Amino acid sequence: MKDSSRRNPLCLLWAIPYLLCGWFSHLLNDPVSHASFVWLPPGVAVGAYLLTRRRDWPLLLLGFFCAQLLLTLVWRGQPMTAVVFAVTGSLSSMLAAWTVQRLSPRRHGPGFVAALLAGAVAGAACSALLGGGWLWLTQEAGALLRLRTWVVAYLAGILILAPAFTGWAQFRPRRSGGPRLRDFVLGAVAYALMIVSTFMTFDGDMIRNLPYVVSFELTYLPLVFAVLIALVWGPQGGTLAMVTLMVMALYQSAQGEGPFVEANDPWHVLLATQVYLVVTALLLLLVNTLRSAREQAQADAEQWRGRFDLALAGSHQLMYRYDPHDGALELAGDLQDAFGLSAGAIADLDSLLALAHPDDRARLSMHWAARRAGAQDRTPLPFRLAHADGGWRVVSDRGSPLADFDGSVAVVAGMWRLGEIEREPADVR
Repeated sequence: MKDSSRRNPLCLLWAIPYLLCGWFSHLLNDPVSHASFVWLPPGVAVGAYLLTRRRDWPLLLLGFFCAQLLLTLVWRGQPMTAVVFAVTGSLSSMLAAWTVQRLSPRRHGPGFVAALLAGAVAGAACSALLGGGWLWLTQEAGALLRLRTWVVAYLAGILILAPAFTGWAQFRPRRSGGPRLRDFVLGAVAYALMIVSTFMTFDGDMIRNLPYVVSFELTYLPLVFAVLIALVWGPQGGTLAMVTLMVMALYQSAQGEGPFVEANDPWHVLLATQVYLVVTALLLLLVNTLRSAREQAQADAEQWRGRFDLALAGSHQLMYRYDPHDGALELAGDLQDAFGLSAGAIADLDSLLALAHPDDRARLSMHWAARRAGAQDRTPLPFRLAHADGGWRVVSDRGSPLADFDGSVAVVAGMWRLGEIEREPADVR
């Protein structure tokens, strides 16, 4: 028997995407002050904590500590600062993930969005307190300004990447082979249009040839296409759209292009772009959350209906619902087994009477007329219905009308208890 308390060393592999995101983020640093305007590793760390069992968190903490230590040593070369930043990064990310799990343990539903925001704020506060405090103690120039950009970059890193990892972790291959062709084509077209619109929005040459109002309004186009991708392709498609938009927007903004460029503050463009990406990430997270909640509700309804149909089949009964306003008669259960008929063969009272035994039709018609009038006689009514293979299925009807708020009949509901099949003498062989 395997020991369930043993830790899984494979979780240390999360340090690889942490290092890659840290390397990409450092490429966008201020080469003079080493200020981090973009910092994506916290999103990797929080996503890893949320997807890993609690007993493996110490290993994750160790892995992220070593990864952050290596990143700081390579880019700054200050051993003491590297140790402080490693402690700060690993502890703040774990605090953020703990806050999210505490507030929303199941990682789905609208509550997860609020929990992720709360966790990101808690992690950013911890990171700013420890890391910013160290910068202030060492009296580095521009410590307060760097602290502001630190908090924004930390929040952006969590809110952009953490939902991406949790979204992809929920992916399960389907036996049907994936989305329908129409949905696949629609998503592919939306994805291509998002790439084109993002390039146009953040391309410096195109932006300079357009009025400011038009160039600023173009920033909404990629959001529209990203939401469409998330609706058609699901959470995984939304994650792909978010990562693509992030890479394109950050890369072009780092070149000094795009609608957020300010001549007096060349680094403002990266902060503004990250705010833009955070809004997009939260919008896609809400779309994915509501879509997942709807799919889960549909799956639960299908499972409930399956269990209910099995219960009806096991008890040899059918359930019916009759609407006196439109005359629709709905039957739940296995009509094929009961009468040899398809599911929609008995859709109203006329089709029911047409299948009834000639000796039972007048009595059945009077019975249903009384029910439509509101009669509350709950005495079981026996009658016979024709079976497609010959003979007559004996049915015992037990039901009653249900009154509306004004006293009129809203619906008639009940059960059919199925008996044996009676055969006429001519049918006996």
